[in-house]
Amino acid sequence: MTSAYCTVLSKGRLYQAIALFGSLKAVQADAPIFTLCMDQDTYDVLQAMRQDNVTLIQVSALENEELLELKRTRDQSEYCWTVKPVFLEFVLDGHPELERVTYIDADLFFFADPLAIFDNQPDCSVLLSRGDIVIPSFGKQEIDMLQRLLGRYNSGFLSFKTDSAGTDCLRWWKERCLEECKNAPGEGKFGDQGYLDYMSGLFPNVCDITTSGVNIGHWNYGRHTFSWKDGRLVLEDGSPLIFYHFSGYRIVTAGDIRQIHETDRTDLPFVHQLYQDILKRVIGTVSAVCPEFSGFASEDDNK
Repeated sequence: MTSAYCTVLSKGRLYQAIALFGSLKAVQADAPIFTLCMDQDTYDVLQAMRQDNVTLIQVSALENEELLELKRTRDQSEYCWTVKPVFLEFVLDGHPELERVTYIDADLFFFADPLAIFDNQPDCSVLLSRGDIVIPSFGKQEIDMLQRLLGRYNSGFLSFKTDSAGTDCLRWWKERCLEECKNAPGEGKFGDQGYLDYMSGLFPNVCDITTSGVNIGHWNYGRHTFSWKDGRLVLEDGSPLIFYHFSGYRIVTAGDIRQIHETDRTDLPFVHQLYQDILKRVIGTVSAVCPEFSGFASEDDNK
């Protein structure tokens, strides 16, 4: 094992995570995924589901006095963001054979093999995915303001090599997240994500991902068109859609799956319907294995 993926997971994203695991296995069968379980329900359900290549780690395994103190003062989102770089370091410390570790959000879904991302930029110690906002209904001033508040990058997918630049950058990111990780956009800071803007100025070999079809989501799908070609999902230039970031989904019931960032849109890309159908199947599978479990969002969960 020379490369691994990591995710941080709580019960409210468990259905999406199982969809993620299945999608990655379909395009990269042997990809190891280390999963930090933020609550007991998440750990128990995934244990029962017996996901191939998924290694479960309970959050208590890495919680020290500093983290436990932060856990008391930060909300759930803030704490999950805080432990992301801590968990990546934890995995690397336990697996010195790894040459690369990649963080993936639970609400990603893979349609093609992501190895192309790394093969196309083998000399980069850190790979970041741009979070440029392209929303046709927004004016330039509104987009510029949001970009300043949220940052230039999206932290749902980022990758570190285990060379000196990669590990130094990861350590710096961890230290910044421990210092401050607020769930409130601000100039130059937003959760774990705002810090990504500074990495290329502080460390060598920090690169923007240049591969097409990476980390498309509600903030930028307006620049793309999607179609099927020879059994593959492709973009307007014929390049494969590697993964879509289905940020903003709330699963209220098996029949009520909402996209809270797109409440007024009626023309979402058809990949959203594909994803919703998969989520419904996942809910059914989980219910059959763990009938007492409920990973549904509350009616007012719009965070």
